[in-house]
Amino acid sequence: MLQKIQRLLFLSAGMGMVLFACESVISLIQPALAATGQDTVTSPQNHSQEKYQSFSQIDRRTILRKNERARETAAHHRLLGRNTSPQPPAEMGSDVSLQPSSSASQVTPSGSGGSQSKVMPSQFSSPNTVIPSATLGETMRPGLSATPIVKDTSSLLGSTSPTSKAVAAPLASPIQTRPPIAPMRRLMSEMPELKQLAAPPIPIPSSPAPKPAIGVSSSSFSFGAHQGDNRPTIQTLTVTNIGGGTLNWNATATAAWLALGPASGKDTGTIVLTATAGSLTSGTYNTIITLSAAGATAVTIPVNLTVEAAPVPPIIRTSPATLSFTSVQGDSISSSQTVSISNTGGELLTWSASENVAWLGISPTSGTGNGSVTVTTTPGSLAVGTYNTLVTVNATNATPVTIPIVLTVTAPSTTVALSPSSLTFSGVQGGVNPASQTVAVNSNGNWTASSSATWLTLSPSSGNGNGSITATVALSSAVVGTNNATITVTSGGVARTISATLTVSAASLTASPNSVTYTATQGAANPSAQTIAINSTGTWSASDGAPWLSLSPTSGSSNGSITASVNTANATQGNNSTTITVMSGGITRTVNVTLTLNAPSSSSVTLTWNANTESDLAGYRVYRATSSGTYGAPIATIQGNTTSYIAAGLQFGTTYFFVVTAFDIAGNESAYSNEVSKSIF
Repeated sequence: MLQKIQRLLFLSAGMGMVLFACESVISLIQPALAATGQDTVTSPQNHSQEKYQSFSQIDRRTILRKNERARETAAHHRLLGRNTSPQPPAEMGSDVSLQPSSSASQVTPSGSGGSQSKVMPSQFSSPNTVIPSATLGETMRPGLSATPIVKDTSSLLGSTSPTSKAVAAPLASPIQTRPPIAPMRRLMSEMPELKQLAAPPIPIPSSPAPKPAIGVSSSSFSFGAHQGDNRPTIQTLTVTNIGGGTLNWNATATAAWLALGPASGKDTGTIVLTATAGSLTSGTYNTIITLSAAGATAVTIPVNLTVEAAPVPPIIRTSPATLSFTSVQGDSISSSQTVSISNTGGELLTWSASENVAWLGISPTSGTGNGSVTVTTTPGSLAVGTYNTLVTVNATNATPVTIPIVLTVTAPSTTVALSPSSLTFSGVQGGVNPASQTVAVNSNGNWTASSSATWLTLSPSSGNGNGSITATVALSSAVVGTNNATITVTSGGVARTISATLTVSAASLTASPNSVTYTATQGAANPSAQTIAINSTGTWSASDGAPWLSLSPTSGSSNGSITASVNTANATQGNNSTTITVMSGGITRTVNVTLTLNAPSSSSVTLTWNANTESDLAGYRVYRATSSGTYGAPIATIQGNTTSYIAAGLQFGTTYFFVVTAFDIAGNESAYSNEVSKSIF
């Protein structure tokens, strides 16, 4: 019989029960169920054409009375079900809950004609399928209910047949008077095979949940520090969960010199270990970091801190302790001194040197261990005075040392040099002043210049530093002969002198010839000009006192000549005389001039010509000659646009030739006009 049962689920609720069994088993257990007053319901499986036992076969009135009594004293029915779908059998564990699948089969009470059906779950996702009581309420008739309880039947039942029928036991009723225990025992005694089915379920213990375990990145830590060093030393510890579940860990340390952060965490985390020597004395200190977590074995990590004696810092020593420099103002030459640097302490001395003024330089600016620094001063443009600064030597873990520097800038020693060492001038009394000469001054300070003679002037008369002086001679202030002077240049109490010499020669002047004579006819052409030669050692000037005589030039220097011209128009008929006076250096020379102006001749010629039409016309010039084409100076100059001229004083028995030219206001003269001639008989 058991081999034909595909699946059997027994659920008990109080004194009631629901039993699902194969169709072949129902006929065997139905008398026993009837004896206990249980109702039965059959359900077809796998779409087979099985008949249902009608609910009309059940005494409904009796059931109702039983249910009334059961509502107050009994629990809900429990359901024993099977998987009605044609699937291979599956094992069930006592710890696996049954969940109803989405498919369902129709349960139709007998006698209902199939038109009224109730849906009952006919398929479960596992052998331990739980049918909720709400579902049972839909699948059972009113008054029936069930509380799902799972029992493992896979070990009790064998293979199932393709079809099965379900037997349902109603919920215990308050009106039920027969206890179900005795009939059940009777049923079990008559059917020993059911005794195993009615036994309580044997729970199958579930696998224990995995426990967490603490894993660490390092099994120990070591720190080192120096005594009195408050700088922390840091290392890290990584905590991991090398087991299962969740690791909620806590970390503690017992030593005050070790700090942990953070001190707790979940699963994987990093703890920062900070060791600080602080006031600890020299020695080795030990402590333990304890890592604990619920459900895990605690882990301890030893930590040690070695505190060494504080190192002796370096001590800077410099020699000499101060430096002094002296420079002359304006001196571009640098001055240097050396400072030695040594370590009188313990640790290695790594030093650097610095300064903060432009006139001071140091080299090198850094070093290790013992060494030296070259300090250099360059006063440059510093004014006279005393200057102070510091050279600072620094080193790691050492007290800085400063070296006072004093620079004294003094006024420079006066230096004056003149070049050339003497000046020489020469001239002629009354002549032109000789050319100026230059004196070069080389000085490192302010200077002044002066001359001892009035005939010698200096420019400029003062200066600063290097410069030059121009020396100028005035002959008018000198005497004939040798004139001496001294040029003195003074700077800072130092004087330098040079000599100047002027030699003035006596004036020399001659005029040759010492007399000139002119003869002319009144109304005729002016006589030709004559030249007077001038020989002079100096400058000269010339003058005359007659309106009919003109001189050119009227002054000159050294040798030269003077042209004397006569204008008969300003002379009177007869003898005219005057004197040309030439002067140079106090010397005067004279030249006598005589003009004889004859009475005019009775013969004359009137010349006429065409007028010039140019706007810049200034006048005309008339030329006369006794042979054709040999014209000299013009015999007459006519201003304006007069176009005629009377040529008088013509001598009898002579043929005269005439031409006319025009000249403009700029002095430009035209070519000769056509030539005309006139013979006087």
